[in-house]
Amino acid sequence: MQTFNIKIGGQAGQGLVSIGNILLRAATQEGWHLFAHQDYESRIRGGHNFFQIRLADRAVATWENDIDVLVALDEATITLELEELKADGVVIYDPDVLGDEAKELVNRPNCIGLPFAQVAEELGQPKIMANAAAAGAIWALLSEDIKVLHETLDLMFMGKGQQIVAGNQKVASAGFERVREILGERPRPSKPAHPGARLLLKGNDALPLGALAAGLKFMSAYPMTPSTGVTELISEYGRAANVVMEQAEDEISAINMAIGASYAGVRSMTATSGGGFALMTEALSLAGSAEIPIVVIDAMRPGPSTGLPTRTEQGDLRYAVAMSFGDFPRAVLAPGDVEEAFYLMGQAFNLAEEYQMPVVVLSDQHLADSYVTVPPFDLSRIEIRRGRVVSGAEAGPDYVRYQFTEDGISPRLYPGFGEGLVVSAGDEHGEHGHLIEDAETRQKMMDKRMAKQRLVEENALEPVLCGAEEAEVVLIGFGSTKGAIAEAVDILNSQGVKAQGVHLPQVYPLPRSLEMLMKKPARTYIVEANYSGQLEELVASRFAVKPTGSIRRYDGRPMNAKYILDQLQGGVGSGS
Repeated sequence: MQTFNIKIGGQAGQGLVSIGNILLRAATQEGWHLFAHQDYESRIRGGHNFFQIRLADRAVATWENDIDVLVALDEATITLELEELKADGVVIYDPDVLGDEAKELVNRPNCIGLPFAQVAEELGQPKIMANAAAAGAIWALLSEDIKVLHETLDLMFMGKGQQIVAGNQKVASAGFERVREILGERPRPSKPAHPGARLLLKGNDALPLGALAAGLKFMSAYPMTPSTGVTELISEYGRAANVVMEQAEDEISAINMAIGASYAGVRSMTATSGGGFALMTEALSLAGSAEIPIVVIDAMRPGPSTGLPTRTEQGDLRYAVAMSFGDFPRAVLAPGDVEEAFYLMGQAFNLAEEYQMPVVVLSDQHLADSYVTVPPFDLSRIEIRRGRVVSGAEAGPDYVRYQFTEDGISPRLYPGFGEGLVVSAGDEHGEHGHLIEDAETRQKMMDKRMAKQRLVEENALEPVLCGAEEAEVVLIGFGSTKGAIAEAVDILNSQGVKAQGVHLPQVYPLPRSLEMLMKKPARTYIVEANYSGQLEELVASRFAVKPTGSIRRYDGRPMNAKYILDQLQGGVGSGS
């Protein structure tokens, strides 16, 4: 696989995300496979941020450390990121923002000073078009022709008028030509021989799109990084799909609104992060007791408390599994990439409605904000199963909402659709939904509800495997570690080490087949982005097995293949 890495560094407000988005759209149009992630601080302006893009001739699902092109919009990019540049890498920097020390660092071959704003002004354009100069300069290292970049600028700015489009194109051409004049012809990254149609999406696009495809009709949420993108997409496109989107005053209102809508009979969800999820737990217990389906997206970020609001971590696993107080059936899913995020939302809604229970979908900042190219989604794969629903005619006036059944699943009637009365309560109740206090009914109702948990476990989603079947090394993970594990497995196998990757799209209840995988005669390592080894603890409590060692990261930065391999070569052990 041939890859090429671009890192654009600068301060919030300087437009590095705009440059990144221009390049992503143009590179996708040109045919490359892409993976891109952002590192940004919790501030509106200032700080040191970067946008990193990986281009490849085949599908990629994680990032690399070594950089081919470093673009510096501020001095910190030179002082902090220059050591990641390959020996033959190129630096494009704005000399107007560098001090003497940084200028000394770029006093070497393949370093190009390009005053981006000045280029725009010399062409009679506003300073804000400096981003186009930077995009054009980078494009010169990717393609011989600027046509696709011009087409991308046309698409992105056509709503602002042809004059703005033409100005951006002129500035981009100036940056493009400047780099070509200085560096001449250089090898360019390989592209697929036959590029097919692809979508360019991030996790916060795929999750709500999957929900829409699965029949979502109501969402309520309170904005909280890094889940806010889910809310924004539903707000923008939900109306076309007849979806009601309500921005609530807080997370408690959000979850209760969604539960109310689900009680009325429509597919409903909310999205939040750890702090907001904490506020939702009482309502989740209500949904568990009243057997009301609900889907909650928890986009994890590092805690405790406010923690690192714009960084990534997998520290909510234990909390999501516990979900709330008291025993009631639940499931926790954890998509590992954009494609899986889309399809897994259909599974989440089906689980919630078939078993009439809460389902949490764990995302994290890395998955939420990282872009990747994926094939167009196959909507025929989305199967909508509403569970055991009865019509008003079937229910009749003697309808019993919490009827005792062998499998614990009671027929569900939407309120107002027939003569039957639908009574739900947070207090313990009998078959008709009315409050009870006697021990016999309490035990019988608990047995009924928890019978569904056994069904959820029996039908748990199977692990997704990659690499060698008869492995010497097995790497097990969940969520956004999927791509990093898969690439580490590829590298190990290419080096003659038989390795297998195990990704868990469902982390609670765990699939029983995981026990057999853990007991294979191989060195097993659980890879996760938290301090305490929450997946390892969950596996041990369920199957009474421990891995050979653990690979953990909890500095707020995302896992990649190099990190995993470095830990393996360093002799990681249990609890490391």
